[in-house]
Amino acid sequence: MIYIRSIIFNILFFTITAFFTLLATIALIFPKKASIKISYWWSFTILTLLKYICQITYNVKGQENIPQNQNVIFASKHQSAWETVAYQYILKNCVFMFKKELTFIPLFGLTLLKAGNIVVDRGNATKTTLQKLNTKFNDRLKTRNIIIFPEGTRTKPNTKVKYKSGLSIITQTMQNKWVVPIAINSGLFWPKHGFLKHKGTIEVHILPPIPTGKLSKEQFQEILINEIENEEKIICHSDQYI
Repeated sequence: MIYIRSIIFNILFFTITAFFTLLATIALIFPKKASIKISYWWSFTILTLLKYICQITYNVKGQENIPQNQNVIFASKHQSAWETVAYQYILKNCVFMFKKELTFIPLFGLTLLKAGNIVVDRGNATKTTLQKLNTKFNDRLKTRNIIIFPEGTRTKPNTKVKYKSGLSIITQTMQNKWVVPIAINSGLFWPKHGFLKHKGTIEVHILPPIPTGKLSKEQFQEILINEIENEEKIICHSDQYI
């Protein structure tokens, strides 16, 4: 059944994504709110398909750790395409920081920009580029939350890679802001580059926030990595899916 479920889901996933991309393209002529709404409903639709076709659900723990009355930066582990879909529905009012190469995808790239997401050129990490990125972060935080994947790429569960230093550098110039780490185990159920979707419950653990402007770059980076990696060890077990 896992093969049948996965085939049906993948066909519907790409078909529905193409449909919503077309809607988002049409919405380019309307205010930004239209693009945001389309992303939200696309996310909801895919999560519903996962639930009823692949029997994949999710559980969010630690929402009380999200500071109230201010926007934050969510720094999440990145194991799967699942979180790029689900976070638009689960976390709400968020923009992503994504690599410049995605803007080259016809139509899709334009819709990403229209929704207010932040583009980063990973091959041009100069001081000037970081200053511009810092300006964008502070500007977006006035009205939106920001989602960043500090590893810079998808990694398999319980696999360590070197975290990028960009976030820790940016936080040095921020005052009275919060970075909220998130640990997940989505890679167990929707594997990186994997066709099969394994039934089970994806855990999304929102961890205690880390203040900006009060820690050195090294201190911030160490706390961020330890919080996410330690929680990942707890929620990632290869025997969780069937």
